[in-house]
Amino acid sequence: MRKVKEFLRVCLLTGCMLALTACGSAQVEQTVTEESAVESTALEEESVAKADAVEEDTDKIVIVDQLGKTIELDGVPERVATTIMPFPYIYYAVVGNNENLVGCNPSSIVAYENSALKYMYPELANANTSFVDTSFIVNVEEVLKLEPDVVFQWNYMDEEIAKMEAAGIKVVALEYGDVEDLETWIRIIGTMFDKEERAEELITYFHESVAEVTDKIATLPEEEISNILIMSDNLKVTGTGFSKYWIENSGAVNPAGDLSGEALYVNMEQIYEWNPSIVYIGNFTDLQPSDLMNNELEGQDWSVVDAVQNGQVYKIPIGGYRWDPPGVETPLMIKWLAKIQHPQIFEDMDMREEVAEFYQDVYNFEVTDEILDEILGDVQDF
Repeated sequence: MRKVKEFLRVCLLTGCMLALTACGSAQVEQTVTEESAVESTALEEESVAKADAVEEDTDKIVIVDQLGKTIELDGVPERVATTIMPFPYIYYAVVGNNENLVGCNPSSIVAYENSALKYMYPELANANTSFVDTSFIVNVEEVLKLEPDVVFQWNYMDEEIAKMEAAGIKVVALEYGDVEDLETWIRIIGTMFDKEERAEELITYFHESVAEVTDKIATLPEEEISNILIMSDNLKVTGTGFSKYWIENSGAVNPAGDLSGEALYVNMEQIYEWNPSIVYIGNFTDLQPSDLMNNELEGQDWSVVDAVQNGQVYKIPIGGYRWDPPGVETPLMIKWLAKIQHPQIFEDMDMREEVAEFYQDVYNFEVTDEILDEILGDVQDF
């Protein structure tokens, strides 16, 4: 009997040990499972964080401006300001109609109110102009009130750029110059607003439109090249600068181009010596064709100049912006000049049709006859 009891006691003890062992194994397994779950969750969170970081980096936009400076934006800017006068209509051609342009130069609005842009881009009327003057000097406190994601400024305005950047404002510097500079503007805007393909389309369209003129005047004999003069103000002529581009590509020669400097004052004796067959008056001055044609300028006699005798005095048009400086409408400027300078060669070219087609292709905007009258109808006021 004692042996049986001893056997039962041993069995009982063995059973308890086995139970304890099983219980311990279960606890270990549970602990391992919990630790694995925690580790898995941590890995998942780390993976999500990395994915978010990659997505965030993908959203970033990197611009290299015309000072060679790299500017990084967190995404497509929602608030843009510019001190550069022709910028708004170039911006509009690339981006289209929106409210992102919250600030611009006051001179841009003066041009806007007299241009076709007011019909295409009415939102621009709401842009703030109090942060900058017409000489591109900025008031940093006023700029900060606009809360811009980025500000465009001329690359030679070193102090203005420095003081904005010191205030934490991101600044993109642009250079005034030639067609290549204009292309850079268009590409920078295209990159910034995810419109790279649109930017390249505009650049291609620009060159194809200019080629419609240059291909026809390429073989012009020297005696058929028009002798022209560009007046930027009263007795102030334009020689070099961007005007050389549209003069050379429209089949003309500017005798003032031999002078040093972009805009120079001359006397009437010099005008008589040049005796231009055509005179163009810039759109940045109040001077009008009638001032020359009607001899209304004191101390000046324009009646003996060929351009006046032949009624060939014109005010440079304003379309989306003034046609004088580099811009998306420069091809229209070249066609307009070529039509005046070589009417026989471009007899079949109708400038109203050219402008209407251009506005449809570039701005996706259908111009009315009234708008065409505003652009082309007041280039001679005598």
